[in-house]
Amino acid sequence: MKRTAMTPSAVRAGGAAVALLALVATAVVLGIAPQARATSSSTPDSMRSVYHLTPPAGWLSDPQRPVYAGGKYQFYYLHSTQDNGPGGWEHATTADTVAFDDQGTALPLATAFPVWTGSSVVDTNNTAGFGAGAIVALATQPTDGDAFQQSQYLWYSTDGGATFTQYGPPVIANPDASDWFRDPKIVWDAAHSDWVAVIGRQQKLSFYTSPDLKTWTHRSDFSYTSPNIGGFECPDIFQMKADDGTWHWVMAGSMQGDYSGKPDTYAYWTGTWDGTTFTPDQTDPQWLDWGWDWYAAVSWPDAANPDTSRYAIGWMNNWHYAPHTVPTDASDGYNGQMSVVRKLSLKNEGSGVYSLLSQPTPQLANYATTTVHPADVTLSGTQALDYHGQAYELDADLAWTTANNIGISVGTNSNASRKTNIGVYNGNLYVDRGGSDQVPYSFGSFQQSQAPLPTGTSSVHLRILVDHGSVEVFVGDGRITLSNQAFFASSDTGISLYTIGGSGTFSNLSITEFAHVQTAAHPATPYADFEGSSYGSWTTTGSAFGSGPATGTLTGQQTVTGYLGTRLVNSYLGGDSATGTLTSPAFTIGHSYINFLLGGGHHPRSSDVFADFEGTTWGSGWTSSGSFSGQGPSTESLSGQVGSKVLDTYVGGGDSATGAITSPAFTITRDYLDFLIAGGNHPWGSSGAASVNLLVNGQVVRSATGSNSSTMSAVNWDLHSLIGTRAQLQVVDHATGSWGHIMVDQVLFTNAANATAGEPDDQTTVNLVVGGQVVRTATGQDSEHLSWRSWKVDDLAGQSAQLQVIDHNTGSWGHVDLDEVTFDDTPAA
Repeated sequence: MKRTAMTPSAVRAGGAAVALLALVATAVVLGIAPQARATSSSTPDSMRSVYHLTPPAGWLSDPQRPVYAGGKYQFYYLHSTQDNGPGGWEHATTADTVAFDDQGTALPLATAFPVWTGSSVVDTNNTAGFGAGAIVALATQPTDGDAFQQSQYLWYSTDGGATFTQYGPPVIANPDASDWFRDPKIVWDAAHSDWVAVIGRQQKLSFYTSPDLKTWTHRSDFSYTSPNIGGFECPDIFQMKADDGTWHWVMAGSMQGDYSGKPDTYAYWTGTWDGTTFTPDQTDPQWLDWGWDWYAAVSWPDAANPDTSRYAIGWMNNWHYAPHTVPTDASDGYNGQMSVVRKLSLKNEGSGVYSLLSQPTPQLANYATTTVHPADVTLSGTQALDYHGQAYELDADLAWTTANNIGISVGTNSNASRKTNIGVYNGNLYVDRGGSDQVPYSFGSFQQSQAPLPTGTSSVHLRILVDHGSVEVFVGDGRITLSNQAFFASSDTGISLYTIGGSGTFSNLSITEFAHVQTAAHPATPYADFEGSSYGSWTTTGSAFGSGPATGTLTGQQTVTGYLGTRLVNSYLGGDSATGTLTSPAFTIGHSYINFLLGGGHHPRSSDVFADFEGTTWGSGWTSSGSFSGQGPSTESLSGQVGSKVLDTYVGGGDSATGAITSPAFTITRDYLDFLIAGGNHPWGSSGAASVNLLVNGQVVRSATGSNSSTMSAVNWDLHSLIGTRAQLQVVDHATGSWGHIMVDQVLFTNAANATAGEPDDQTTVNLVVGGQVVRTATGQDSEHLSWRSWKVDDLAGQSAQLQVIDHNTGSWGHVDLDEVTFDDTPAA
């Protein structure tokens, strides 16, 4: 890719339809449940991406195609210590295409001689003479720092890609003093026993061949000028077997498609290569991504299935705004991220058309920590989901018959003034990030991207990957994807569903959170790694845990994966029927996070009753004002109530009674707050509200009201993002008219929606105990793959604590797996 300043285009043609759709989409007004942002520091909150590759510091741009060596993918990317400055190739390795280990600089910056984009290969047969298995790279460099003398230089590595030596003068010299002769991509052509290099030019690609990677001969050019989609950057070329068993060559480049109303991403052609010339199957390209931010993308063979499967990754940026500062410059000292790695396949579409399909790398699922499944929804209008987070995957099926605009808003704030919309309108799937725009990080006129759907589409399956700085959308089988930056503020944590012009159905909803891949790749020195033959100073009861850690999978158990080393805590000893506990010695909490790997059964700790209103007063520590002073719970027989009494603001004056009933302060330690509600429909924020509110720092962060009914209905507030925060529950009644009252019962802290008090204690959990009280708890996901979990515990700093692993379950999945407990200042999840 060009490292000198790009010549910016004016606002280009083809944007009228996009502008119209943006107006329609941003007309959606969403009612989102509010959320809190608690911070006591003037330092910006960290906005580092959770499960995307980011640099340790500095500027990241073009990825360089990885090679497989030493049992890992050796990955490189352009890196500089200053934004959009001169630099070289930074090196990272990954064994699973998710977690990357930084390995430092591989191709360094020399004075007036930066290293730009290129590619590397493993020279298995020693064609270049540097040794069998040497890694050979071709990279564009501006000779003497002159951008009009871009030439291709050779580097080689004999230590598996850790360090490189420059070979000498250019092996492919600039033929015409052009400032667009760059980004060589090299591949072995087995049919003709030649190396092939494709080099990006202005509106064409140049092909060269070589027997030894040193001596190159120009063979042909491939031109594409109409419609104008700009010059070719970071080209790609490879062979691949399609799903029908036929082999195809694929040629691609990153393009400036907005000249002609197309994406600024990866355009590709399928076709044939005869040793000198590429012949495309169709004149016009297909697009692997329809967003604004999947540029300079590279693909490489899946080492496990190299013929039929490839991986791909792109730089999530666009030269229209890439040189700008971004929020992470201030918060984390870096600028730029890669997309998630995708897995590619080639599909026969019929009529001679073959298309690349892409989905997030399957290994991402190994980093899943929590999955929730909101209920199916059919609506006309808007509805907020009771979920708050900033790094997750949202899966959903959308179906419609009458709606002319249907979608999902992510990154919503308390009043829905900020959001990114993903939806379907007028036959297109769109991503509109205009509602998330921030000054001075604006994307300008590139707020919305869209992709055409097949004619007559009335349903879609969406996979939406949200991270602190990005949104990636995969539609159906992955033929359509849209990748975009989106700079979310720390308060942009909500999700809402919407339709305009009719009704729609949202089904099979799931939200999955992931471990922080950088922490997962580099865990802190463990407090307990369970690698010994005994538990040491940890103590046990019962028989489930035996006398020491297990050596992996136990007899009769499904294969256990994801643990580190050779041993782990595994309560399957003796099968699911065994029970017991494992308790750590006391320790003092001195770090902000406790991280650990957890697997096994999903059996949460039983609920804690916060208030059942069965006494003569509201409860110990509760206060009241207005008409409710001196009052207490009422004896009633409402449908759905628990026990004989409820909190009812009808007391003390009927519908005309007003005031507030407020709980004592408490620390949120569980994922959910569940309760029952009935009475009038008077939402918080309206004149004469009657509602139940959760207060954090005096601000309402969750709220619920009745439905003009005396039947108790369940409310479940997802509080997982507020764990460790001090809060209060407040029942407010300012309503004096019809249904001017509200009833509340059975307030529970729990780890499950729609919990009930008095459940059997059949938990398979890891708990943190302080002062004899459980202050954090986690359970498995009915999986033998251990995933990272994180507890934020800075509110407990300096206190004595113990960890307790409990297996009280004798049924299916009645066991718990634990490994690698660490105390750290960064989260694993």
